[in-house]
Amino acid sequence: MMNHSFKKVSGLKFILFLGLLHFSFIFLTFIFLRYIIVSLAFLFVYGMLLFYWGFWLTKKKKRPVVFALYCGVFSQLPAIFLSLIILTGASNLSTILETYDFLLQVWHTPLAPLFPFLPSLKWQETPVYYWVTIVFSFIYPLILVLGAVSGLFSKDKRC
Repeated sequence: MMNHSFKKVSGLKFILFLGLLHFSFIFLTFIFLRYIIVSLAFLFVYGMLLFYWGFWLTKKKKRPVVFALYCGVFSQLPAIFLSLIILTGASNLSTILETYDFLLQVWHTPLAPLFPFLPSLKWQETPVYYWVTIVFSFIYPLILVLGAVSGLFSKDKRC
């Protein structure tokens, strides 16, 4: 018989799991980036896994939606932190700012297959793909929350 404490999902374990999931998709996308269709499939699978794990938290583990939000935000904290630094212009040294840009783009490697499909427009003299990477820092946690909300309102008792 399993101890009840092992059945619970602790926040830290789940955040670490989401971080590991993200790093594995960074690695997979990097390896298969040459094959754009495979890379796009990895991005789709990653989004679906985030949605599923949010659903699983509220449906199976009976966690509140706020728990999914906290886990999503903390798992994406490096990207959120980098995005906020870039958006606020907290660093006035261009070399350091370029380092933040590089780190943010590495973090969002799973988005790389989308970049060829984005328009070549610029907003505030910055390419659209750059703004997409900044925005996705905040979208990843919302995908987890959408799954949690759907798990909350799901009628089916099986998961």
